[in-house]
Amino acid sequence: MADHTPSSFRQALRTLCAALMASLVIILVAIVSILASDGTGTPPVWAIAVLVAAAVAEVAVIPVIGYRFVPVVPGTAEDEARRTSASQLQSTTILRFALAEAIALVSIALALTVDAGGIYLAIVGVAVAEVLMFLHVWPNERLISRAQEVLESEGGRSYLREALDSPPPSRSQA
Repeated sequence: MADHTPSSFRQALRTLCAALMASLVIILVAIVSILASDGTGTPPVWAIAVLVAAAVAEVAVIPVIGYRFVPVVPGTAEDEARRTSASQLQSTTILRFALAEAIALVSIALALTVDAGGIYLAIVGVAVAEVLMFLHVWPNERLISRAQEVLESEGGRSYLREALDSPPPSRSQA
């Protein structure tokens, strides 16, 4: 039987992010199928206002809360710096996902509450969440550079890129 262990921590993180992002699409499909018969029409203005307010709040909150890293202290051993840097990246990734997902959850709650236009609220909410996840959750070069910059802001070396390119910790070590 083939080994399906990701080749690197970066790949494991990408797999996690892809699964989390795909889960919202699956939930959306379920909601649309539930609301298909009576969820069309124009949603009420108050529901649109709530959705817009939630989106604006997320756009403001994710950069402030989602990128809080504890800088690596100068002189930290390489293996400890790698471990803590990777751990911080993983935990803040999950935090940013939860923050980005909130708009989708709000839109789904609204979709199930309103008499008309629920499908559109759900679609827009999930679409906004997916965009936020692509920008703030997916471990791309911009996000990794931003994390590394904060982790190394006090002069310590994070070894984040080395940690990302090494095999993920085994489940027995985690």
